[in-house]
Amino acid sequence: MDFQSLTLAIADDHTLFRKGVLEILKAYKEITVMADANNGAELIEKIEAAPALPEIVLLDLEMPEMDGIATARYILSKYPAVKILIVSMYGEESLVEKLLNEGVHGYLLKCAEPDELREALQYLKQDKKYFYNTLKIAL
Repeated sequence: MDFQSLTLAIADDHTLFRKGVLEILKAYKEITVMADANNGAELIEKIEAAPALPEIVLLDLEMPEMDGIATARYILSKYPAVKILIVSMYGEESLVEKLLNEGVHGYLLKCAEPDELREALQYLKQDKKYFYNTLKIAL
């Protein structure tokens, strides 16, 4: 895959997980993280204060104040060019189908390898959808 540069923002209330993802992403020179936050409300504040929008927003589903679904809805309604990648520990197909219907562009399990995260981000950058490779729903 030809890796393209992209800008990213991330919200996850599990600080250790979020900081770990940020450290992993530092190894990928094509990825620039412009904001990270503990919840959706904090992320939206940071995005709206930034000089430019991220191309992709990586969201956890369950967060205090504003969860991933509410955050995705807000971002997709106000900034439709921004792509949403949900990263969660829940892998039920019905949940993923619901999120697909909400307009998210990708879904990745938290147990994924770092290279799969990079691959998912690149799919979204190329206007493709990405859903973890054991998912059986038809796209």
